[in-house]
Amino acid sequence: MKLYLAILSLAVIFSACQHNPSTSQNQEASSTVYINDVNAKRFKRAIEEGDGIILDVRTPEEVASKGYIQNASLLDFYDEDFNDKINLLTKNKEIYVYCATGGRSIEVVQLLKSNGFDKIYHLERGLMDWENEGFDLVRDAIAKDDKIEEWNLEEFEAMLVADKPILIDFHTVWCAPCRKMAPLIDQVEEDLKGIAIVKRIDLDRSKEVGKAYNLQGVPVFVIFKDGKEVWRHNGIISQEELKAQISKI
Repeated sequence: MKLYLAILSLAVIFSACQHNPSTSQNQEASSTVYINDVNAKRFKRAIEEGDGIILDVRTPEEVASKGYIQNASLLDFYDEDFNDKINLLTKNKEIYVYCATGGRSIEVVQLLKSNGFDKIYHLERGLMDWENEGFDLVRDAIAKDDKIEEWNLEEFEAMLVADKPILIDFHTVWCAPCRKMAPLIDQVEEDLKGIAIVKRIDLDRSKEVGKAYNLQGVPVFVIFKDGKEVWRHNGIISQEELKAQISKI
């Protein structure tokens, strides 16, 4: 009996000292980048189940010819300032990236990773696979935005000196959430006529302003009063919340 108890005690001690690989792997997985090379079915499901940013990196000519996945941000891989532009995307969201056949988009995956994006889905055979599955594409031309403006820093800061609150929609023409918000901002401007000033500013063409105010993750909404920033929000927001924030000031 004594011998049995001694063996049992040694077994318990030995077991307690053993490394638990599953716990270690789970902890490691929770703190590392995940990049998923997936087919069109899995890519579509990730988009539907997630709340991220769809990124189309084909040329404007390709987009016009083939169409694009609904709600995609359209950013040409060959743009000289492509790397600057991807850093205007929100980094705490999943990114679903694709091109025509997967060649350019796999390079973009590495750029995203090196710039701090850590949740990436890559359509490994590109839009070719998406079309082969018979999934829908949007073929409508993107409407021109006549209200988006370009400002240098001196002009911008001079504009901030006003006797009314100023709501700025920092925006880019290629960003799908920005395009989605544009008509809502137009309505806010109409509703607040005489109460507040509303401007939409193109961060691609107003880089000096973006740098001075540390603007990341378009769209960004900022309210200024007496030349000073008093409120900021990144991402989609309702008209009601924007008007409520201005009413508080």
